[in-house]
Amino acid sequence: MKIAVTGSSGRIGRYVVRELSHAGHQVVGLDVQHNAQAKGLQLLIDLTDAGQVYGALAGCDAVVHMGAWANPGVVPDTRTYADNTTGTFNVFQAAADLGIRRIISASSNQVYGFFAAPPLYAPVDEEHPCRPVNCYALSKMAGEQAAEYFSRHKGLEILSLRILGTRTPEEIPGDIAKIAADPKSAAKLLWTRTDARDAALACRLAVEADTVESGPYNIAGSRVALDIPTQELVARYFSDRTELRGGLQRFASPLSCARAERVFGYAPRYAWSVGVDHPEDAP
Repeated sequence: MKIAVTGSSGRIGRYVVRELSHAGHQVVGLDVQHNAQAKGLQLLIDLTDAGQVYGALAGCDAVVHMGAWANPGVVPDTRTYADNTTGTFNVFQAAADLGIRRIISASSNQVYGFFAAPPLYAPVDEEHPCRPVNCYALSKMAGEQAAEYFSRHKGLEILSLRILGTRTPEEIPGDIAKIAADPKSAAKLLWTRTDARDAALACRLAVEADTVESGPYNIAGSRVALDIPTQELVARYFSDRTELRGGLQRFASPLSCARAERVFGYAPRYAWSVGVDHPEDAP
């Protein structure tokens, strides 16, 4: 397939480009900056310019939409929200008009609002209430609502990936050290890091799947970073504010990826934890 990847120079996007290219797809990288490490066609575009988006997506079979301001505070809140929502709408509208049916769109675990309050229950599935607490999370929530609209009224298949705590392989060991030093603060990201290579794998599996369901999908690493059972972590740092439900394996991330596993076969390959500098592929 010919697949456009927005945000192709970003933390996840550059791994998506590599994952898709290695699988034999023709990749068109779209970003505001050039990725010196990427091979293949790259176009410098502004996603808030609808004309540029139409031109870039013409002739593509699918889109992996990663392009956005990735966190609050990088630019003023008004720009974070405006650029993220406008760019997402432009991608969806152009895809609909150009006959591109499958879109994999980056949402975020931040829509759940765990930076402000613990989960109501664990493991956390996609039915958990969304309680965004910053402009970035709000823009991702708006993106999911736009995805629902285009899926329902325009016939698109849009999978919104709620990705948790993505880091590159080089970044994760330092992050795990911080988790070990301050587990209480680390609870905001559920003591879990998702390897960017696993996030890219999820994108490839979702775009390649024969049959999918539009909607949100949790994407996370295979386990918590600490060698402490997940139920113990939840009980210790969330107390009785989080209901423990069945299906939470010993060291499994509190964010359930069961839907992604069922629909398009996602299973993370890299199991990062304390004392693991170079994880083997997960069983």
